[in-house]
Amino acid sequence: MSAVLVVCGAGASSTFLAHALRKQAIARGMPHTFIPASITALGMPLTAVDVVLVSAHVADFFEQAKAAAETIGAAALQLPMVSFTPAGADIALDLLDSLPRATTESDNHG
Repeated sequence: MSAVLVVCGAGASSTFLAHALRKQAIARGMPHTFIPASITALGMPLTAVDVVLVSAHVADFFEQAKAAAETIGAAALQLPMVSFTPAGADIALDLLDSLPRATTESDNHG
């Protein structure tokens, strides 16, 4: 199981995407937890996440997300332009699934 922080500009898009991701992850039998957040979350110390997914429309913040993730041993992924549909969620889940298992099943949970 991994905890995934889904980052967008103000938090609205990440909420929609996190909902679509949860739905598709359940359908695929993937035990992930998705936490929506705005880019302001990157300015605070990250805890209890294994992966930071950065929405395409805030790609300028990817390096900041990567640095924040690395401080806690988490991975960061830049999402391509995806919709908030099952198809878009599947693209994001495929990216998550491509990470090494050691990264997505870490001890970053507190």
